[in-house]
Amino acid sequence: MVPKRPDHTGVTIIELLVVVCIFLLMVAILTPFVNMTKRRWQRIGCANNLREISLGLHAYAAGHNDAFPAKLGDLYPNYVAQEKVFDCPAVKNVGTAGSPDYEYATGLTEVSPPREIVVRDKDDNHKKTGRNILRVDGSVEWDGRRN
Repeated sequence: MVPKRPDHTGVTIIELLVVVCIFLLMVAILTPFVNMTKRRWQRIGCANNLREISLGLHAYAAGHNDAFPAKLGDLYPNYVAQEKVFDCPAVKNVGTAGSPDYEYATGLTEVSPPREIVVRDKDDNHKKTGRNILRVDGSVEWDGRRN
């Protein structure tokens, strides 16, 4: 006859360590995907800002003989309602109408060549992975080449 062993209902330290190790392994595997998704959403937010700026530029030009403003910040508040449009979400410092996170090519007009770049990300906005660019025709695209 085999002696009766008491039933253990608790968790052993080995079982706990195995669960913790599995959890840490899953976190380590998923972290790059979370970071990649975050960067993608920042790029999309930045592109949306440039679309808003494009609408403001063309509205401004409609009332100023097809000329774009001398400074990008001149669009706020009459043609771009929110100042956060000048802030690239991928950058820690906050861009404003007076100091936007975007480079602006002055001297262009509605009748400039449509593929001319009028606004683009500053060099370090997306950590040298590329930049969003806004063309005179209103198109926004991601230039993935290294800056």
